[in-house]
Amino acid sequence: MNIQMIGIDHSTAELKIREQFSFTTLQAERAMQKIAMQPGIRGCVLVSTCNRMELYVSTEACEIKMPALLEKIRPFPGPAEVFEPYFSIRRSQEAVRHLFYLTAGLKSRIVGEDQILTQVKEAVRKARELNCTDTLLEVLFRHAVTAGKEVKTKAMSAHGNISAVHSALAAVKQLGFRFEGKKCLVIGNGQMGKLAAETMRAEGAYVTVTVRQYRSGMVEIPKGCSRINYGERYEKIPSCDLILSATVSPNLTIRKEQLMQARGEQCREQIFIDLAVPRDMEEEIAQLKGVTLYDIDSFENETMTEEFFIQKETAEKILERKLEEFKGWYECRDLIPRMQQVGRQAAEEICWRMGRGLGCLRKEEQEIVTDMLKESAHKVVDKMLFALRDELKGEELLKCLEILENIRY
Repeated sequence: MNIQMIGIDHSTAELKIREQFSFTTLQAERAMQKIAMQPGIRGCVLVSTCNRMELYVSTEACEIKMPALLEKIRPFPGPAEVFEPYFSIRRSQEAVRHLFYLTAGLKSRIVGEDQILTQVKEAVRKARELNCTDTLLEVLFRHAVTAGKEVKTKAMSAHGNISAVHSALAAVKQLGFRFEGKKCLVIGNGQMGKLAAETMRAEGAYVTVTVRQYRSGMVEIPKGCSRINYGERYEKIPSCDLILSATVSPNLTIRKEQLMQARGEQCREQIFIDLAVPRDMEEEIAQLKGVTLYDIDSFENETMTEEFFIQKETAEKILERKLEEFKGWYECRDLIPRMQQVGRQAAEEICWRMGRGLGCLRKEEQEIVTDMLKESAHKVVDKMLFALRDELKGEELLKCLEILENIRY
């Protein structure tokens, strides 16, 4: 199976390493277009989220050196050999299995989280728009997404909505922070920012969301929240109890020097939560008196209950079944050219055997009838062979095909 992937995630690298291999939407698009043009590559999909970066490629028969391929789109910030231990390289069935488990949320820092399914769907959609996928990757990702949806609805639904935002805010509550009546600022109005604003508003907080000035009139903010221009964020911060930033910008949203000036002599207790990768907040702000800073690695998975383990076991059974379905498709896919060749050979023999009966026709008529016979015979044999493909197991189908190939038409 000519599928390979290289990835870095929370299980192999800390945040300061991961953020060096994070891609913005535009960077990911350009990277996929560049990868798709490399020798031996049939298609590619790049998945870049807060906790991981994974590049999947469909290749020709030759094996691709994945670290060298990755370095073409994201040069290592130092000697390659220093960073290679942080990467996982998977091939063939191992890469396929990883993608299925990833899409179902079982590879996430917060096991069972919802956002990864949407992120994988978005990654393959973008790759498709850029003409960077091939049939193998299209079918692989479609099967993986379908499996992820089934896991969500049949296995993990009782676990509720889970995301990095929910995990972070739940952790803060466990530390004694109460949202009701508190003033909170959310920097970033993307998917994660909106979810954070909605969640804190539902908890009774007064939430303000920053909006870039040039988009101010076009952006819809969560119901019950107020808005300010992004450039006014430092003016708003001194009056807030909690500041959360979750943008996709490669630039810092909070810097220590500007924050010091904004806070002045104030030493009130404030919580800063940075859920972005690369990070939005300069880590040195944690040195300021009264400031408590959390990043996305600060929040571990919740305590696993017995019920959760039962759900996880159910999810794994679903995934194994879906993996078998994809494996069956792939094995039959390789047999299709051979099945079609058998159909062509059978059609040619039928025409040869009918040849004497066509001797009474003019040459032009013989050619017309022969073409019709050949086309009809080919379709009938194909229909029978593809019916066998749908009914027989892989080994049985292969044996049947080998018998037919051994017939000397």
